[in-house]
Amino acid sequence: MRIMKLFKILPLKILPIILVLFCFQFGFSQEEAKPEQTEAEKLKASQKKDNTGTNPVNFTYDFRLVQEMQQLKNSSGSQSKTYVEFRAPMGRDIANVLGENAGANLIDLGSRWAVRLRGYYNNVTLNDNSAAGSTTYSGIGDFDARVLHVLTANSKIAVAPGLEVFFNTATNDVVGSGSTILAPVVFVGMFNWLGKNSIVAPGIQHQFSVSGKDVSRTVLDLYFVYMLAKGKNWLIVNPQPIYDWENETEFAQVDFEWGFMIAKASGVAGYVRPGLGIGADRPFDYNFEFGIKFIWR
Repeated sequence: MRIMKLFKILPLKILPIILVLFCFQFGFSQEEAKPEQTEAEKLKASQKKDNTGTNPVNFTYDFRLVQEMQQLKNSSGSQSKTYVEFRAPMGRDIANVLGENAGANLIDLGSRWAVRLRGYYNNVTLNDNSAAGSTTYSGIGDFDARVLHVLTANSKIAVAPGLEVFFNTATNDVVGSGSTILAPVVFVGMFNWLGKNSIVAPGIQHQFSVSGKDVSRTVLDLYFVYMLAKGKNWLIVNPQPIYDWENETEFAQVDFEWGFMIAKASGVAGYVRPGLGIGADRPFDYNFEFGIKFIWR
C-alpha cells in the first residue's frame, strides 16, 4: 500500500480552500457563544506559562538560529542549510512600538495574528558518480514569510488558517526552488487529547507556483508534542506525507525532536531534530537539525 494513498482518495488540491471556509464559519459561530470566552481565557492563561515555542497557535516573540544537514537520496550528494527565523504577534504590541496612543480604540491582535520570517544560506554538494567527483553550490536560499490567524480557540481546540509565501530569492536554482510559491495552510490545535500537557496539531498545506518553475504539491503535517519534566523538556514527533502533483511522485519525511530549556525564565531553549526520508521518491535519506531559540513576550 503506497504511503500517499490518502491523497488519491481526497481532492487535496481544493481541500485547503474547503478547510479555510469551514474554519471561518466555525470561528464566527464560536465568537457568538458567551461560554467560549471563559474557555479562551483559560487557554490564554495556560499559554502565558509556555515559553518552549512548541505550540503553533501560542504567538510569542521568537528568534531562532538553526543548522540543518541532509544526506541526499542514494548518496547523490548532501545539503547544509543555515537559517534564521523570527516570529512575532501582531496588533496592539506593534502599535505601541510605533508610539500610538495606548488609550486609543485599538484591537489587540497579538493573540490572534502572527507573522513568521525565515532567511536561508544553503550549501549543496552534488556527486558525479561517473566522474568520481563532486560539485558544490553555495548561496542565499529562498526567503519565506508566513501569516497565521487564530479564528477560534479554547482550552481544548484552536483553528488557525494562514498563508505562506516562498520568494524566489535564491542565488541559483540549486540552492532554491526557482519559483515564487504561494501556500495556504490550516492548522487545528488540540490540547491534552493524548494526555496532560500534550498537543496534537495537524495541518494541511498546498503549495503552488505563481512564477518560475511549475510547482504543485500538498503537505499533510502531522504534529505531536509531549511536554516532559514540567515543561523543561519536550518530545515532538512530526510525520509529513507529501504528494507532488506536478511530477506525480509521493514520499514522506518523519522528524523526531528532543528539546530542552536552557534558561526557562528567560525563554532560552535548544533542540536536536533527526529525521528520515521515506518512499522511493524521497529527495533525501536522512537529515539532522539542531538549533537554539529565544522566546519572549
